Amino acid sequence: MDSLEGICSEFLKGRILSAEPFGDGHINDTYRVMTEDGDFVCQHVRRAMNVAVLEHNYGLYSEACDKAGWTYPAWLKTHAGKYFYTDQNEERWRMYPLIWGDVQTPPLSRDVLFSCGQGLAKMHKILQTLAASPQAVYPKLHDLERYYEIYENLLCGKDLVEEQRDALIEGKIREGIREFRKLSLDRTKVVHGDAKLANILFQEGKVKAFLDLDTVMQGSLLEDVADCIRSGCIVDGTLDEAAASELVGGYVSEAYGLIDEEEIRLLPQVFRKICFELGLRYYTDAIAKEKVFKEKYPGHLLEKARGYFFLKGATSDFVR
Repeated sequence: MDSLEGICSEFLKGRILSAEPFGDGHINDTYRVMTEDGDFVCQHVRRAMNVAVLEHNYGLYSEACDKAGWTYPAWLKTHAGKYFYTDQNEERWRMYPLIWGDVQTPPLSRDVLFSCGQGLAKMHKILQTLAASPQAVYPKLHDLERYYEIYENLLCGKDLVEEQRDALIEGKIREGIREFRKLSLDRTKVVHGDAKLANILFQEGKVKAFLDLDTVMQGSLLEDVADCIRSGCIVDGTLDEAAASELVGGYVSEAYGLIDEEEIRLLPQVFRKICFELGLRYYTDAIAKEKVFKEKYPGHLLEKARGYFFLKGATSDFVR
């Protein structure tokens, strides 16, 4: 692989002062690069991601965000006029100027929770104005049947790590799949696709920007909201019902014309589905030899799975 400095020099003219790992991405490797001309983000893009689709979607959402005056990661071009640089090992990289803002972590204040919901609704409104339909970089994102199929195939395949299996979790999976495969959602809207708190930047308590727009696609608005609740309203293994209600209140206050009251009533069930789905994905990775998610330490993925399958307060009705 080319040196990180060499990769960055394909995009930048100014002298590079330093670079360091940045963020907490579960899949892509990301670096903060400090230069004489300011700070930038350099990101390694997985080979499985279709560059043509990424560029197609970028053209759509960048135009919509520009028209709305909404901040987003604005990709740089290489000196050769390309959005991506391919290194000597055929690995692809991209860069964009660092967006300054605050990354919030739970527990959040009531004002920030309300603003978070409002910001997500504003982002959703902008995404409905795209000039054409986005293409899915991850076509099976939030496809519970697909995740369950991968899990079942793993159980009878050669990639299974038998000693990592957990009977209690597998019981939860058998129960949950019967409930959540019956849930029918409107998937005709354009969504962020990964609307977790780590992808939201705040400034003075208000949402300034959403990051990681690679997952923009047609999908369920409710799943976006539920994922935001999952990342922002769980504290010490317990769903904070009041926090979830505040975030939903902010979303509803800005979401006129996007979603109706009957759909909003489904949010608690959709939240449980999102937690189940992520728990299933983490558990599948935990008992597999080949991982999709990064494992920070032995047993990390199994720990994450248990957190979602045994979440306290998950059955509360936070929609008021």
